[in-house]
Amino acid sequence: MSFNVDTIMGALLVGTWASSVLYTVEVIQAAYYYRHFKHDNWTLKLLVGSVLAIDSVAMIANYASVYLVYLAYLQNQYWFDPLYIFATGVVTASVQSFLTTRYWALTRNKFITLTLFFFVTVALGGAFASGVTLAIFPEYANRRKALIPATTWFIAEAVADISIALALLLEFRKVKSSFKGTRSLLNGLVAQTIQTGTTGASVALAVLVAYLANPESNLPAGIAYCLGRVYCITLLASLNSRNPGKTRSGGGTSSGAIPGIRGERGNQERSEGDDEYGGIHVHRTAMVLEFSGSE
Repeated sequence: MSFNVDTIMGALLVGTWASSVLYTVEVIQAAYYYRHFKHDNWTLKLLVGSVLAIDSVAMIANYASVYLVYLAYLQNQYWFDPLYIFATGVVTASVQSFLTTRYWALTRNKFITLTLFFFVTVALGGAFASGVTLAIFPEYANRRKALIPATTWFIAEAVADISIALALLLEFRKVKSSFKGTRSLLNGLVAQTIQTGTTGASVALAVLVAYLANPESNLPAGIAYCLGRVYCITLLASLNSRNPGKTRSGGGTSSGAIPGIRGERGNQERSEGDDEYGGIHVHRTAMVLEFSGSE
């Protein structure tokens, strides 16, 4: 196979530059989160810190891989790619699992929750299988050996993203409210849910299409360099979209609770007892809608 420096190296460089920009945004978002949401549940803080740390490892592996390819100049060895794939797989699975857990807290629907976790697990398994395959066959000429696990990874990841978004979307749409502020907030959360699900799925499908179109090109690798950053940013954007002034600690209060819904819950208790809106208890909605994780 002939080696074209522009084709092989250009995609990696552009992907690294784009990934660096996204990583900068990610760090800024993380700093904002820890500065403004100090009273969030410790498990949520641990999740954010873990995802950021693992994604930082992926970013270092990204730089090392591109540097060594240039340094070796057509040695066709990609020793750090498996590390990047492992780290990216863990990051995406962590974010998807968090959103799936939010769905469970909102609905207590075992079947759908287990189905969502199944897709997440399959995607993670595909990522690890892809990484192991590249670790065993690091030569550039053997990249086709990762076709099946890589295809499984990206298809399952896209299906998981879309399924999680649709599941949350359907539950949000069930919540009925006579309060204008609450309706506006719900509409905003619906839009945010769609954006969160489609962004990760779009990147995963773009990688898959580029890989299937030409497995010998580094274009899919260049696109995949941004994958972990995209998931981290969508997670942090969801958390940071809350109003910092509304958060507080103590008494098991959800630091991301929605005042409008809490107030609506109080009004309903005074007038109608423990009614449900569209099959969803309003007090559970208040806990989950903004993904605060501070139950």
